[in-house]
Amino acid sequence: MPLIGLAGHAVFDDTDGAGVILDTRRGVYLALNATATRMLRAALACDSVAAAVARLSEDFDADEETLAAGLAGLTARLGEHALLEDDALPEDDALPEERGRTAPAPRRWGRRVRVRVRKEGR
Repeated sequence: MPLIGLAGHAVFDDTDGAGVILDTRRGVYLALNATATRMLRAALACDSVAAAVARLSEDFDADEETLAAGLAGLTARLGEHALLEDDALPEDDALPEERGRTAPAPRRWGRRVRVRVRKEGR
């Protein structure tokens, strides 16, 4: 089971290296920078914070605590936008924010833009 899961109404595309999450329910998309895109890919592919941090440490010159804080910030930001499955974060996986630290979202996480979603049959 992945560390996080996107909600059914969220569509993630990272074909250009910088990701985009389309919220089909609200008709908006969130543009992610390259760092947030890599973090999201790791969180979707790994089953624990430790595994995601290990994967990210191959790409980033940062300590484990910083990478874990970045994952927590990204997860919090996705949650703020209601883009996560209800049970997306395993309860036994302690993130830095759960240990009393504040985990900021990755800088320049993205911008919110309203787009029109065409429904089939129109």
